[in-house]
Amino acid sequence: PAGKPQVLVLEPTRELAIQVAEAFQKDANHIPGCQVLPIYGGQSYQPQLSARKRGVHGVVGTPGRVIDHLERGSLDLSALRMLVLDEADEMLRMGFIDDVEAVLKKTPETRQVALFSATMPSQIKRIAQTYLKNPVEIAIKSLTSTAENIRQRFWMVSGINKLDALTR
Repeated sequence: PAGKPQVLVLEPTRELAIQVAEAFQKDANHIPGCQVLPIYGGQSYQPQLSARKRGVHGVVGTPGRVIDHLERGSLDLSALRMLVLDEADEMLRMGFIDDVEAVLKKTPETRQVALFSATMPSQIKRIAQTYLKNPVEIAIKSLTSTAENIRQRFWMVSGINKLDALTR
């Protein structure tokens, strides 16, 4: 459907929303007319509203500002095909989990949901069980470990003696 977003990506911070929207737009540049709109707090509504009126295919936003647009009627998610919850544990930690659920409830049942989270606290698991259909969990094993044969020591050195101590 022309003008209605098909993809919504929720990010916990405006910095991530801007960064992801830029990457998304760069990837979408080979699709003629494909537009991605970042929406986040701390920015005037006017540029966001005028870009919305021109029509966008993807929206990347913070939960609070997305809800503001939904309540104003300036964001229509009726044609949404995919919702991405990025850094879900960060959104929980920052107190956005109710906003995330409010957005989920305003999306069509037919949309696909992808949830990315570094950790899986119980509230995130509950959201996954409630809103994801036949989810597949992909866990990446941490490769960082400390070698057991390393001995660590330190010496207190005053500022003027640092270079001598390091070169020795």
